[in-house]
Amino acid sequence: MPEDSRGQKTSGWQRIHGAAASADRWLRHLENVALVLSALSIVVITVIVCAEVVLRTTAGISTLVSAEYAGYLLAANVYLGLAWTFRNGGFIRVELVHGLFRGRAAALLNLLIAVIATATLLVYTWYIIDFVLQTYRSGATSIFITRTVLWVPQLVMPIGSVLLTCSMISALVRSAAALFSPDLAARQDAEQTEDWL
Repeated sequence: MPEDSRGQKTSGWQRIHGAAASADRWLRHLENVALVLSALSIVVITVIVCAEVVLRTTAGISTLVSAEYAGYLLAANVYLGLAWTFRNGGFIRVELVHGLFRGRAAALLNLLIAVIATATLLVYTWYIIDFVLQTYRSGATSIFITRTVLWVPQLVMPIGSVLLTCSMISALVRSAAALFSPDLAARQDAEQTEDWL
């Protein structure tokens, strides 16, 4: 049996759990970076809208780009914040059925939900990536005066979708570990059995 850095024997479950935990830490860092960018998009939207209001009120002129770029930044805010929001329990969850289960039954329900959600997100992400690729190939531009090349602001959609899908896969791994790992099931860690889905 392999040994860890302290010279202690490690089981297959412990090695898998360690690798999954390491990957999950990296994913959390990416989610946090995306969250910061999401928050910055709100700041930039505020600046753009305020500038538009001031210019129209004081000088009677317009930036001509405020509505367009505020829309792009709003999409960035939504998509880049999805993974962090999911990880921190910000999505709406119907508790009516889920609250009836505890222990292994709750872990099994979490696994079922995670499998369905992961499959759904994989399909969604596939189509989002295909959509942006089609926009890139067609060379489509916005209808506004800027003629923005649309695939550039659309990039936040596949990036956010991929991050959310990775977060859901991480949740799927945690739910499988809680259900099948003797150590994790025995502890019935609240984070791994109930709170994150």
